[in-house]
Amino acid sequence: MRFILDEEVYEITQAKNEDLRKVLDLLVNAATWLKTKRTKQWSYYLTDLDGNEEEVLHSIENGATYLVEKEGQPISTLTLENNPSGWDLDLWGENARDDVVYLHRLVVHRNHAGKGIGAALLDWVEKEAQEAGKKIIRFDCIASNEGLNHYYQKRYPLKEVVDIHGRHSKYEIIL
Repeated sequence: MRFILDEEVYEITQAKNEDLRKVLDLLVNAATWLKTKRTKQWSYYLTDLDGNEEEVLHSIENGATYLVEKEGQPISTLTLENNPSGWDLDLWGENARDDVVYLHRLVVHRNHAGKGIGAALLDWVEKEAQEAGKKIIRFDCIASNEGLNHYYQKRYPLKEVVDIHGRHSKYEIIL
């Protein structure tokens, strides 16, 4: 799968086990930048990367994690889970539904930020979800992450803010 932005070609592939380090490096890059913005979003990738590696590897093994590369270099990753995690169940308060997909860990390496890659990937997620017969895409972020909430709210309405595992903003895209 590929997309083109400003004549640049980006390849989207399902991550493989051997891509784990690339995915983790992208998450650490994002968490490091977010720390400079005084948000705790994904701070656990900085304080306990080893403890969070298994969750990321599990998503890769399930075929839910994607890697975006430009000229063979990893520049972005995202995860689309068909089954809710314990986190998702806590946040959304319901059992698994066949028509819902959960978006997690969408990051763009800071060297490639501001080029429209995130928006192109959100478009791709919507298309993929529709083609898979999904009716809803759900995702969240820390409520205090003003920059990310502002970014999401340019495209999607805020569904609600909940006090579960801290304050989190919930977004739901109805397809």
